[in-house]
Amino acid sequence: MPVELLMRPIMRPLVVAKSVLFHPHRRASRYVPKIIEFDEENLTEYAIRKRFGTGSKVFDVFDTTEGDNGPSDSEKRLYWFVRSRAVKGAYKMYSTKILGTGPEGEDEPIATTRAGLRSNVLMIRSPDQIPAAELGWHVINHRVDANDSYRVFTLSNGKQFHWTTTGRFLEIVHNPGEKESEVRERVGQVIPAGTGGWNIKIDESKISRELAITTALSSVIDQWNTNIAVGGIYYARQQEDVRWKRD
Repeated sequence: MPVELLMRPIMRPLVVAKSVLFHPHRRASRYVPKIIEFDEENLTEYAIRKRFGTGSKVFDVFDTTEGDNGPSDSEKRLYWFVRSRAVKGAYKMYSTKILGTGPEGEDEPIATTRAGLRSNVLMIRSPDQIPAAELGWHVINHRVDANDSYRVFTLSNGKQFHWTTTGRFLEIVHNPGEKESEVRERVGQVIPAGTGGWNIKIDESKISRELAITTALSSVIDQWNTNIAVGGIYYARQQEDVRWKRD
């Protein structure tokens, strides 16, 4: 049984309490940062789809050069995610370029991601040669202001990125916390694709696709799966819920 189901009676009140604590900070942080829109010509798009017959336990990642849903042959996937049996919000990421490297010929993950009140991504190896400095832990923190709520992580070069709730944009944050001097450069976006999965657009000159996709999966599970800005893994939005919107 997933840990989240056992912890849900305890965690739901904590999630609501954390959401309430965000409210005073929203009121005290009203400012309008500068937004730099991305250039569509610099973006590469990938399709992330649930594997048929697995529910949400396995996701495949496809290139969209053959269509918005990826190629017709499911074996042409680039990566795939497998959910942990014990932890509902934890997934391991595998690559078709790194197969059979385990002691007994099994496939070994290139990354792991875990969503929740303490979200993180662990980059283990990369088939596409991301900087060695990016291998290791990337902690994903929660942040709110009067404009939106975010999931924030930092790369080894010190650049801060966040996923927005509104619009589901991936942005580089320059001068974070400097209010009107803050500049947000958009370098990616997640587009829902019904109940089957989602698409992601990435400027790969700004961030590796593995980091963008793994952090996006964390947001899909937790950030964009609730009406209260935090705790979607424990307090998920129901199908009949209406999305809450501030005036």
